Amino acid sequence: MTSKSARFPAVRGRPGVVLLALLMVLGLGSAHPGPAAADPADPPGTYQNPVMDDVADAFSDPSVIRGKDGYWYAYATQTSMRRDNQGGPWESQHFMPITRSADLVNWTYVGDVFGPDNHPEWRDFESTYYWAPDIRYLNGKYYLYYSVAGDDKNTIALATADHPAGPWKDIGHPVLPYGTTVNQIDPSVFLDSDGQKYLYYGSFRDGGIQAVRLDEEGTAPVGAPVQVVGARRGEAAYVVKRDGWYYLFYSGLGCCARDKGAYPVFVGRAKDPMGPFTDAEGVGLADLHPGGTIVNAPNGNKWVATGHSANVVDKSGQDWILTNGFDRHETDPNWGGRPAMMDRLDWIDGWPTVRAGAWTSEDPQTAPAGDWGSGSTFDDGLDGFDILGHGSWSMGSDADSGRYARGRSRAAVPQLLLPRRAPDGDVRIEADVRLRDGEGRVGLVLASAGRSNHAVAWLDSTGTLSVEVTRDRKVVRKRTARLHANTDPRTWHTLTAEIRDGAAHIQVSSAMLDMPLAELTVDVPEDWRRGGVASTRGSGEADNVGVTRLHTPVTVRQPDPRIGARLPEYDEDFDDGQLDGWKWFGPADGKAADGQYVWPTQDADFSGKGTMASALLRDAPTGTYTVETKLRFPISDAPDGRSQAGLIAFQSPADSIHLAPTRTGPSRQAFLWIGRDRDSWPELQLGPSADTMWLRLRHTVDPKTGEHRFQPATSRDGEHYIWGGVWHLPAGSDPSIGLVSLAGEGVTARFDYVRFYS
Repeated sequence: MTSKSARFPAVRGRPGVVLLALLMVLGLGSAHPGPAAADPADPPGTYQNPVMDDVADAFSDPSVIRGKDGYWYAYATQTSMRRDNQGGPWESQHFMPITRSADLVNWTYVGDVFGPDNHPEWRDFESTYYWAPDIRYLNGKYYLYYSVAGDDKNTIALATADHPAGPWKDIGHPVLPYGTTVNQIDPSVFLDSDGQKYLYYGSFRDGGIQAVRLDEEGTAPVGAPVQVVGARRGEAAYVVKRDGWYYLFYSGLGCCARDKGAYPVFVGRAKDPMGPFTDAEGVGLADLHPGGTIVNAPNGNKWVATGHSANVVDKSGQDWILTNGFDRHETDPNWGGRPAMMDRLDWIDGWPTVRAGAWTSEDPQTAPAGDWGSGSTFDDGLDGFDILGHGSWSMGSDADSGRYARGRSRAAVPQLLLPRRAPDGDVRIEADVRLRDGEGRVGLVLASAGRSNHAVAWLDSTGTLSVEVTRDRKVVRKRTARLHANTDPRTWHTLTAEIRDGAAHIQVSSAMLDMPLAELTVDVPEDWRRGGVASTRGSGEADNVGVTRLHTPVTVRQPDPRIGARLPEYDEDFDDGQLDGWKWFGPADGKAADGQYVWPTQDADFSGKGTMASALLRDAPTGTYTVETKLRFPISDAPDGRSQAGLIAFQSPADSIHLAPTRTGPSRQAFLWIGRDRDSWPELQLGPSADTMWLRLRHTVDPKTGEHRFQPATSRDGEHYIWGGVWHLPAGSDPSIGLVSLAGEGVTARFDYVRFYS
């Protein structure tokens, strides 16, 4: 059996990267593999989390791009990468490792972004940490924005390269000046269709997540930043544009605590890249009671803290999301590595969710479409293509893309390069294109029926995207969209088209990262041949030309938990002042009055470090049930003391879960509190809070392990509930259910009732 250390080649610094780039230019790099699974035990065409387990035990804060050589490249925070490297000397660290894959399943380590020979000279190498890289393709170069941290001086930096594997060169100064109000880490850059670049950054300080415009070079801010996510409530922003909306993904609290870590992924959307962003209920992400629609959260399986997300699209057009997480069953107490996860990202009713709301997978899953149905990276020349029209196509090569196709003709009529045996009907078509000089056009063939009949999406020297449908050599339909003024068609741009039911939706972008520079839609004949590239006047160059059967989108979410019939024998309305069937953990506190249970918050918690909190408890039904309470808790008037009140599932102070709104700093929100502490850092965020809330805990038992699983839900009107992630209590004695009012004096909780449902 191959040892772990043998699976991680000692490739470091720039020499290995330069060799890789040279081999690819010469066509000597490894060929793209066919469909496979990373683990030999997985059936073909499947994969299983964690991804990259063939190359990395730890690959946190992932970012991914498809390079112009046709491979996907992923980047991670500084890490040991493997278990046998943990705790080693500084020299054994990987300073933002790079991996590559031809299919998003099988990955190979290719080097690090930085090392002692090419680190940023404006920081001390051995006292600086390099976190959270964000990879982009801008202005014909690869831009890697990243965090530098250490000595309480965190900020955002930038390195550039001509190839996604490097060599990388830092620009020589930070992108942002040092600051303290915002934790300046976790950058993400978005390029809008008008050419404006935006930087999103921030973490759990009062400044929250900020957005700021960047200059044309992307190296410095322009104007004042705007807060787009509330104080102490998120980090790891990632922005995409879809159907005219800007979607801001971010991750909540609990990134690095395996025993408590939730780290859910949230999203909001806006009509402007600077916001304001709101969630699916219309609540602002930067409100005092901040919102956020859940994209991913713990679901009760072994994976927890699956956050810090980045998106990628496969060759069928299906979106995928990469995160990092922990195996909560990990037995090595010293191992803190976070492996990478990948799951399908579905868009349902205008909102993204992982696996239709099932969230991070544990079992084998259908793999992404890593191969075209027909197409080529041209590593093997023009085999598999037909040439139509005047002129011919030849081969070229460069250090970025490797080998590519070049049109050869001085004629103004199109010459087409068409992949043979392309699938018909509903397909996704894509190509990287550029113009060699200042004249002519290069385009993506949507459909064709011989030399005189074709539909082509053209990019011309003026930076205009146009779609023309030609019949008998006459253009019968045309659509145009102007790209921003700084577009340089001589650099690689990606043209994609998704054809569904005869309608082709076309995008031009820098690198398929959901940052469209222009979009058009046109109908194409259903019986014409799909796919290819086109050129006029011999000026077009094309690479990564492919046609793939279009993915079938998932359009129905996993349903919310079903609430059954009332169980009146367990209900409590506090009408008669009696608490039959209830018991206390700790001293009795509060009182029943006027049909409510009135309970001022205690300056206590379950940590054992001070006064032990009380809990009002009763036995719960067996099996599956839901408990609900209506809580009046004037959280808006609460001091910044983390006062909490709500429902609790209790086995012991250490093995307990309570659902309660709280205030930390200026932000108010509902949390599922895990265990003993009153600190919100590792807990599971839910949705916006209010002075009056309805709280639910749904209990199930894992049939395999006997664990007790609890899924929380909150409502601000008693009708519409937001269901959050799942957490667990150990198998064994059945947990009691009850109420708490704790974690700091100053607020009075009033519970209207406690009800149980089957």
